Amino acid sequence: MRAPLILLGVGLTAWPLTAAAAPQSLPPIPYPPRVALSPHRADGDAADVETMSLLRPTAQATCDGEPVHAAYSDDLAVQTAQSASAGETPDTVIGFSIAEDGRTLEIKPVQPAQGRAATAGADVQAALAAWRFASGARRDCLLTVSYSPVPIAEASSGDLLRYFAVTRTTGPIRDAVANRLAGPEANCGGDRRGGRRPRTVSYPDNFIGQRPPPGGKAWTVVRWNINAQGRATNIQTLGSSGDRAFDAETRRAVAATVVAAGPPRKGCVYNFHRIGPVLPAPAMPDRPDEPLASCPADVRARLQIRPNPETYPKAFGDRQIEGWALVQFDVATWGQLGNVTLLDAQPAWAFGQGGMATVRSARVEPGTTPGVGCIVPVRYHSGARETDQTTQVEASTD
Repeated sequence: MRAPLILLGVGLTAWPLTAAAAPQSLPPIPYPPRVALSPHRADGDAADVETMSLLRPTAQATCDGEPVHAAYSDDLAVQTAQSASAGETPDTVIGFSIAEDGRTLEIKPVQPAQGRAATAGADVQAALAAWRFASGARRDCLLTVSYSPVPIAEASSGDLLRYFAVTRTTGPIRDAVANRLAGPEANCGGDRRGGRRPRTVSYPDNFIGQRPPPGGKAWTVVRWNINAQGRATNIQTLGSSGDRAFDAETRRAVAATVVAAGPPRKGCVYNFHRIGPVLPAPAMPDRPDEPLASCPADVRARLQIRPNPETYPKAFGDRQIEGWALVQFDVATWGQLGNVTLLDAQPAWAFGQGGMATVRSARVEPGTTPGVGCIVPVRYHSGARETDQTTQVEASTD
């Protein structure tokens, strides 16, 4: 992943447009750098682990009430809940459409959620953006994800592996799951290097084998021991999303990693994952003329919008899924923005939320001319698309 560098200098601006003008872009917003193979969310307290349940997800997709089956899908994250309330976990319901080529578009939660449910819903939306269906445009589609509770102590190895590798939380629950996967004689202490200083570190080649399709994810969980000389032994794949070539490559990387000598260790466990190529945003359609819109050039000279990478929806950025939003707004003569409205966003409404936040943060100098119905396209580009060491953000003044 290339680290982005945002270059914003004096006088760089992004202009609103009249409704009749050809669309122009706010400068692309790169997703901030990701730490590869790093957990990203804390889950649970140590005292609660024994009372927690894993929530196994089951997904069903329909269009116009008829079941449809994905030609490609990847694993959804296993969630957690207190056992007392696990049976009351509501379904996650996501609306979407299918384009002629089978790509999912117009992804939007049917019922907005808060807290942990919102995080789970965002992950489901991003996963759905990478799914592919048979060719043929369809509308009025729903993805319903139901959750079946299972106590952690009774969870199958498949549930444990999906939680460990796909959900990728931090905290006591993950530690408890890791201990189960490590085995009864494990003494690696939750550290894949057994507490040893690394001498030689090898990483998997993510281009080995069949990469996931654009926006997709693959995973594998490996367990091994460390001998007195610091070398990995008894290396085995506990489970994976099915890419055997990548499974073998991760075992090779573990075998080639050498740590400092010391007492032997057993049950070192680690999850590797990789994502597919960048999934470009769908084409942005031309907007029809709006007779009441009036956004003159004078307003362009007063408006400055700073691209903000933090508005990139994280779940989509983690998968290198790009998107855009068309945002409309008014500008008062004294410099206040108002009536900020989302006209369209693809492939998911989450990009629209980021686009509106970006526009609301704009600075407007006072002037003599108001702007009505100004439109700004906000585009989100993944830094992984760049071949340079940095992702450059520039503004158009056309």
